[in-house]
Amino acid sequence: MKYINVAKANCKNCYKCLKVCPVKSIKYDDNKIEVIDNGCILCGRCINICPQHAKSLEHDITNLLEKLASTKGKKIASLAPSYISSFGVKNKLKLVTALKKLGFDELGETAIGAHAVSLEYIKLMENKSRDNIITTCCPTVVFIVQKKIPDLNYSHSPVASPMETHGKILKETYGEDSFVVFFAPCISKLEEARLLSTNSIDGVITFRQLRNLLLLNDITLEEQEETPLLNGTSHSSIYPVFEGIIDDVKHNIPKSSEIENNYSFASVQGIDNVIDCLTEIRKGNIHNAFIEASSCNGSCVNGPENIKIEEKAITKNLEIRKYIKAQKSFEERENTGLPLYKEWQSHPFKEKIPDEDTIIKILSKIGKNKPEDELNCGSCGYPSCRAKAIAVYQGKAQLYMCMPFMNQISESFANVTLSVSPDYIVAVDQNLNICESNLATQKLLGLQRNDIIGRPISDFFDPQEFAQSIVEKKSIPQHKVKYNVRKVVVNQTMVYITEQNISVAFMQDITTQEYETEKLNKVKLDTMTMAQNVIDKQMRVAQEIASLLGETTAETKVTLTKLKDLIVYDGKCDDDKLMH
Repeated sequence: MKYINVAKANCKNCYKCLKVCPVKSIKYDDNKIEVIDNGCILCGRCINICPQHAKSLEHDITNLLEKLASTKGKKIASLAPSYISSFGVKNKLKLVTALKKLGFDELGETAIGAHAVSLEYIKLMENKSRDNIITTCCPTVVFIVQKKIPDLNYSHSPVASPMETHGKILKETYGEDSFVVFFAPCISKLEEARLLSTNSIDGVITFRQLRNLLLLNDITLEEQEETPLLNGTSHSSIYPVFEGIIDDVKHNIPKSSEIENNYSFASVQGIDNVIDCLTEIRKGNIHNAFIEASSCNGSCVNGPENIKIEEKAITKNLEIRKYIKAQKSFEERENTGLPLYKEWQSHPFKEKIPDEDTIIKILSKIGKNKPEDELNCGSCGYPSCRAKAIAVYQGKAQLYMCMPFMNQISESFANVTLSVSPDYIVAVDQNLNICESNLATQKLLGLQRNDIIGRPISDFFDPQEFAQSIVEKKSIPQHKVKYNVRKVVVNQTMVYITEQNISVAFMQDITTQEYETEKLNKVKLDTMTMAQNVIDKQMRVAQEIASLLGETTAETKVTLTKLKDLIVYDGKCDDDKLMH
């Protein structure tokens, strides 16, 4: 089922989500991102890490709220104990009032179910029925094993989660027609509830969605009266903090028990550490261990749907521990009498793995022909170049995602462009020092690049227009410039680049054209002078024989003048020119 929505217009292909995805269940195709739902473990990292907010939880609770409103049985809210870290200890009993205004009849802490789970863990260790026991309170950890390491399913404790257990307790107490909604700090609880074979939980709402519901209904927690919880406080409210499950299990171990002699206790938080732990178990390096496993660093108080994301996990941890310590008594149910045994089924997510020749061919396409070419920089989001090549084969990644390779192409393209361009290209920084020059410019100046870079532009060219472009932060359109010192005439365009605060001059050498034009103009001028001399001489002769020629003199002048204009003005003469 789809839980993570991607706003493709917002995605900028920064690969941050892929970098933090522990199972690489993200697909890039044609600049579009897609979460691979079957492989996703719903840790929520990709949502919270996205700087463009391109990802969001896709969970419409409209239908759930409609069912809640129409149900005839008791409407009960089961609050994961980490709600304290989102809404605050001071608002604990005020939240009960607020939820009743939203339509709930009762509110209880899921910690009641957690207490029953702790007692089941103790039974497992007393019976020594398992070598290693991994807690199953975190659905994401369960999904990791089910989808990625299914052969370790036997290490999961065969006990229902606190959410399912509390739902069973509530249904037993208030009847099967009661409507139980679990309020969670994480996304994976949505999928856990959907997969339940029992009807113990009728729906899930996250803490962020609860906050939005309160805002939508103009309910301000601080303004509410306090209403007692369905049950009193349980010591198991410590479950959502680091080592909280271990703390609660040890709190309930009978003094005469040999459990702590037979089992070692360890708490693992963060998916990377969980996977490392599972790997060690798989290798046979861990035995007789009770392992509290949480996918979130800091455990459930740091879940992806918690509200106070600006607070660090340690702050939330200490807040709940302080709250538990301040309680004078705890209300517990020693034995639920309910069946809490649960078998965890494998749901392996299999992906095709290419052979070695295919991997080598893919690597060669991005310039990685030798082992030393494999930088394994991780900029693409994958831990190694080979892992990225495998992802390309699987259709999850594309070749262009290799940043070093793309930079190499970009640099090569830029270098080729600078090298082959016949124009002179010179870039200056804000201090009017040359920061780049192309091969054509180097030939003009008769210097190597290293002898040019860093020197003032005034050492080689008139700096006036360079300075104008830098100072006024503007480009200057193409126009003719003569650099007498260099004996060149160019059509020059100045381009100001805001991001780097540099100006780049593109100079098209038109020296030869200018020389040819001047030469042609000289020929025209000489011809005009000769024509004028002919006219003057003809006029003198004409005056002497005017009496003989009569009106033909004027006609001769007109004819000769036209001949001159044809030579001087390339045949473009008019009556005004003739009058002069």
